[in-house]
Amino acid sequence: MGVGISLNKNEAEDSDHSLSDLNRFLSLIGTQDDRAVVLSLATFIEDTLGRLLIAYFRNCKATKDLIVGFNAPLGTLGSRIKAAYSFGLVTQEQYKDMDLLRKIRNEFAHDWEGVTLERNDIKDMAGELSRYTLDGKVIDGGVRERLLGTLSTCCIELQVFVGRLESGKAEKAPDVSHRLATVPYKGPSNRRFVE
Repeated sequence: MGVGISLNKNEAEDSDHSLSDLNRFLSLIGTQDDRAVVLSLATFIEDTLGRLLIAYFRNCKATKDLIVGFNAPLGTLGSRIKAAYSFGLVTQEQYKDMDLLRKIRNEFAHDWEGVTLERNDIKDMAGELSRYTLDGKVIDGGVRERLLGTLSTCCIELQVFVGRLESGKAEKAPDVSHRLATVPYKGPSNRRFVE
């Protein structure tokens, strides 16, 4: 499946690195069977959301502990989708599409036989996808095309956003921390004080 995108010059420069992984991914996914397509899409989005959260949060060990590693609180696809939406990093439509992918992925991951995109419950879930595309064109085809088209668009948008955060062209989480004090702190710090 090829997905054409049109970015302005600044967006293209910000996202070259991020989009190279996406281009490799999209060139491979079209040849995979249903199970591999669903699992690959879910894994790619999970990884991208992890990068997005790391790029957005403070650059510290606490951030990595939340997102990376065994039993990390934000280490699963579901928790990353919810965190990204809660922090306003993805739209409600993207949130819904990624959560539908998570549900479809669970059907494939927990059943070792007889699961295809044409199974009625999976078709129904895929029917709820937004079908959003960058160019506004209707996604032609069946369930597979709808899933790939909608979620490839989501992948593109997430990758561009990660590239913008990593290059400093999008704002990271604001530091809103403060200390209550009667005397302003005189040491080296960028903390704000409420007097």
